[in-house]
Amino acid sequence: MTNPYGRSPRRVKLGSLLRRLRKDAGLSGEALAAALAVSQSHLSRVELGDAAPSPELAERWARHCGAEQAARESAAELAESVMVEANSRRAAQARGLVAMQREATAAEAAATTISEWVPLLIPGLLQTAGYAYHLVAGDFPDRDDVAEAVAARMQRQPILFDRGKTLRWVIGEAGLRWRVGPSDAMAAQLDRLALLAAEPHLDLRVLPFAATAPVWHDHGFSILADRTDGHGDLVDLELLTASANITEPAEVEEYKQAYERLAALALKGEPAVAFIRTVMAEMREAHPAD
Repeated sequence: MTNPYGRSPRRVKLGSLLRRLRKDAGLSGEALAAALAVSQSHLSRVELGDAAPSPELAERWARHCGAEQAARESAAELAESVMVEANSRRAAQARGLVAMQREATAAEAAATTISEWVPLLIPGLLQTAGYAYHLVAGDFPDRDDVAEAVAARMQRQPILFDRGKTLRWVIGEAGLRWRVGPSDAMAAQLDRLALLAAEPHLDLRVLPFAATAPVWHDHGFSILADRTDGHGDLVDLELLTASANITEPAEVEEYKQAYERLAALALKGEPAVAFIRTVMAEMREAHPAD
């Protein structure tokens, strides 16, 4: 998870291009923002290079300003490259695994509400040190800073006890059953998850395989909302080679609605705790020691 805000050469270039198109069209920022259904402050941040528009917004922006097809495509392509320029896996590794965790800490601290759909793993904020170590070491087998990264991940967890935050998760059943590390590490992880699911100030839900789910979202996402740093809500997507941040309000709203649909189908409270402990017992029976 990296900061989607802040200037970079490509963001500044894209912002300058879009600002020039607006001015050439004789449109005020207020008029264009209204036409594109975005806030004027978001439009201003895009033009300054402080926020990245989605490719779809960049194309609509250029089209509304009367730009030719080539210019519209250029704006969309540049926006696409901006979305991943600072978030590539290679760039993240170059910064260091500890730096990646510190970036996540800063992003989480700025959000009042965090909602995560995690279909295949245990969310980072809920991980034990043992689970996190096997996960990070498996993902980065050639790194020598795994232990430090795990320690930094654990340092993110005091946010769990911040009553000023609204913290929400929907975890897929696969996340409970996918064995990351040996049996004792998984047992400890599931036990911790059950304890956290029983905490009334945390909204931790589990979506079983057996749930009747008319919607399906096969990639996880995190929604960081009600931010206190002056920026708008954002969605963070973790992909194989990069992470992508979505900041356009209309797209963020789609993810919020998707999360609510998933949450409505998931178990919470005592049913969630019982389900987690059932999975834990089944895993112990199938893999008593390894």
